Amino acid sequence: MSDLQRARAVFEQQHAQGRFPGGQLVVWLRGEKVLDVALGKAREPSMAVTPATRFAVFSATKPVVATAIAMMEERGLVDVNAPVAKYWPEFAANGKGELTVLDVLRHRAGVLTPELVLSPERWGDEQHVRSVVASATPRSPRGKLAYMPYEFGWILAEVAQRATGERLDTFLAREIAAPLGVPGLRFGATRDELATLAQTYWVGTKKTYVAGVELSAVFERDNNSPAALTAFVPGAGLVCTANDLARFYDALARGGAPLLKPSTLARYTEGAWGFDRSNRVPLRVGRGFILGGLTPTMYGWWGTGACFGHAGAFCTLAWADAKRQLAVAMVTNGNAGQYDLLYRCAPLGSALQRAAA
Repeated sequence: MSDLQRARAVFEQQHAQGRFPGGQLVVWLRGEKVLDVALGKAREPSMAVTPATRFAVFSATKPVVATAIAMMEERGLVDVNAPVAKYWPEFAANGKGELTVLDVLRHRAGVLTPELVLSPERWGDEQHVRSVVASATPRSPRGKLAYMPYEFGWILAEVAQRATGERLDTFLAREIAAPLGVPGLRFGATRDELATLAQTYWVGTKKTYVAGVELSAVFERDNNSPAALTAFVPGAGLVCTANDLARFYDALARGGAPLLKPSTLARYTEGAWGFDRSNRVPLRVGRGFILGGLTPTMYGWWGTGACFGHAGAFCTLAWADAKRQLAVAMVTNGNAGQYDLLYRCAPLGSALQRAAA
């Protein structure tokens, strides 16, 4: 059995063990798709996962948003070192006047809005979302790592729109999805599409907290709701396939073209370790990307320093290994918490790195 087939076997075994009802695994290596797996159940009662099944990928959205900001930075449209309030004056309220775009990109702005996060029925009201985020008081000191699950996207999308005069989803469709040939890489779904999406499931048995919000009790209810799936949620709202995400990372794994200059990509994918106050775990964070390192990470047990990407909830992980020109997207619909995701993804990542050696 080849190393690539061993990696496939790891994914299939996890499904057989009940770790997720259904999922997709797509791998690109040096510009060529080398693995494309779809298996299991997408939703009740018996809809099977196919390569075309779209999944909510949650925070795996963030690197796509960060890449859009990086493209705007290259074009001189956004200054990431400037205060967010330069573009969005109302954001300066309640002590946020000095917070920069870079603070937000690096999750060091401390802006958390748990009451909004727990109200998905309000996410489609963009005026309400803007008002809540603009009036929020930071809950963590500037410069301290405190992962922002939704606020990251709401803030950066407003900066992008104020700086360019167009919505972030419009920019994404034209400047990222179209050049890569992945029109399915987009925010949310229409109401007509809801019945075709994979349903997300909570398969864990323990309470799970992120940024002070207990997610497990309401996870299925909130994230399968039409209100959440049809809203524009720029920090956690992509609904796409594993192939869409893997193609995005293939471009980054090979230097960034046609999206970014290599020097810009290098800036966005470098960072330092810090203790994340939201997830209560150590993380190495770049600008919108979670980075690998010398210790075990989601990207593999060892030697993942050249890896960058992002998880989505506790079911999805998409990433690139720049050293090996490897791009991976594992998209599933089973969630059981941070440590379950680590123990699912690390062995899969190590097997794929061996295959790419």
